[in-house]
Amino acid sequence: MLSLATWAMAVTLALGSAARPFDATALLDAPGRHVRTTDKGLRALLRTGYQHSPTFVALLQRLEQSDVYVYIEDVPRLPRALEGRLLVLPPSHGFRYVRIQIALRGTPSESIAILGHELRHAVEVADASGVVDTLGLVALYRQIGIDRGNNEFDTIEAQQTGRQVLKELVA
Repeated sequence: MLSLATWAMAVTLALGSAARPFDATALLDAPGRHVRTTDKGLRALLRTGYQHSPTFVALLQRLEQSDVYVYIEDVPRLPRALEGRLLVLPPSHGFRYVRIQIALRGTPSESIAILGHELRHAVEVADASGVVDTLGLVALYRQIGIDRGNNEFDTIEAQQTGRQVLKELVA
């Protein structure tokens, strides 16, 4: 059986990032971390995802190595039947910023899987240096995504990532 660190490294390499591991403090608590929230409940979900899902760890590590900062917020409702979404914020000082909004409706494991899905979208943005605004985001997802109408897109990779994170959490 492989250790969590070994699995995280394998998934990190599969996601296409350089292999430089970060520990829990760097990813979850450091003032300069790239994935952030001010919500205590979401911080707990991030920590649980880190502790139980190598795929989730790899996403956090990949984002930590990028020029993208991710702000996560719990919102009471999203348009239509969305459980989560990613929005692009204006770049500043050489960094790009995205906001993940999720509606916490299911179990903690389901919510962490949704976070994993949305973090995969953040990695997709990190991998596309031309995405600096909403127009760039729409252009990216018209290229790599599934158009669901109303400027709503998804990717097979994000769907698979969400399922993998859930599988790891319930194993």
